[in-house]
Amino acid sequence: MSEVTHGGNGRPGESESDALQPITLLLILNGDRDRDSTRAALEGLPGVEVVGERTELRSGLLLARQVRPRVVLLDLPDAYEESLSAAGSFKLDAPDIALFLLSNSLDPQVLLKAIRAGAQEVLKKPLDKVHLQEAVERVSRSGAARSAGETRARSIITVFGPKGGVGTSTIAANLAVSFKAHYGVTVALADFDHASGDAANLLGLKAEHSIADLVRAPRVDSPTVHMNLLHHHSGASVLAQPEDLHNLEIVTPAQAGGAVDALSSSFEVVVIDAPHTFDEVSLELFDRSTSILVVLELSVPGIRAARRALDVFERLHYTAVPDRVKLIVNRYSRSRGLISLDQLAEALQTRAYHTIENDYQRIFTSVNAGRPLCLDDPDAPAARDIVALAGKLINREAPGAPEPPRKGFFGRMAHR
Repeated sequence: MSEVTHGGNGRPGESESDALQPITLLLILNGDRDRDSTRAALEGLPGVEVVGERTELRSGLLLARQVRPRVVLLDLPDAYEESLSAAGSFKLDAPDIALFLLSNSLDPQVLLKAIRAGAQEVLKKPLDKVHLQEAVERVSRSGAARSAGETRARSIITVFGPKGGVGTSTIAANLAVSFKAHYGVTVALADFDHASGDAANLLGLKAEHSIADLVRAPRVDSPTVHMNLLHHHSGASVLAQPEDLHNLEIVTPAQAGGAVDALSSSFEVVVIDAPHTFDEVSLELFDRSTSILVVLELSVPGIRAARRALDVFERLHYTAVPDRVKLIVNRYSRSRGLISLDQLAEALQTRAYHTIENDYQRIFTSVNAGRPLCLDDPDAPAARDIVALAGKLINREAPGAPEPPRKGFFGRMAHR
């Protein structure tokens, strides 16, 4: 016996076209032998599309929440309690996704616990192609899970520059205040770019609390995260980097993920200023992101860096969700650009999602003064573009610009 649990024979009224929809499948497999046997079973399997693959349980389930496959195939190790607990929690959050477990044993106790965790199928290692095909067909007939993208994901927007110096921190900071000031959306800005750590300065804030305090805490939970937030007069909250590099703490992927989870449970939108590299922390952030904004300038080095980034995102299956990875052209000039948007689209096989006008002098002034342009000078071309970008990301039209706050000494915002 190679599988023990399955759905019914179909729901009344289900159309033939629904049943014929491709089955998207995400793999979470740790061992090389299991991966090889699973790939062999999947090879040439009709109607199945693999949309992601991970070797680690937590990152795999995070990716599944974003990609929304119809099936998650999860390796069940001999010490299975942790995996079953995680699988059960995942099913509570995503009851529409079918869960297949791959096990060395079909012991009744294992099967009972798997059923309680919400598994639709328990398959024996090594995976048999015929049994997998039958399991997939049952999911297709029963409609046990919906196709990717039907469930609305949380708004976690990561601003990423594959090349430094393209204005990612300025865009992230202005996006955050635009969500709150122009659209009335609760928002938190999380600065994970420890190399520059500009978020607080760009908003005229002093980092009296920072992510370093969070890392030194006994655990990363919602109360600890909120204790270490800064509060901007626009209403945006900020998780900042420390001002003094001597206070810098190394953030682990688990801590970064925990901080973002805590923020997304309290704020409608989380804007992340990401590091400029692909490392474990960055991948943890990308896994949680509903939108990844790849910022570039229309230059040969900028396009080359963007191409590399898009290649990585494609290999990691982030592009499996349509429009999740978006190209943002910063410092755009219609009149003086040597490279056109059409040429960019031809080079990257992807069109720009949005452009931000080259407004160097106003941006330079706002950065030096610690005043976000979208508040201080909302009619500036770059400010209008960023406010419009915020609206596109949450499907809102921009209302009238808020009245700029009055200025105090040294150009800083005067607080009442």
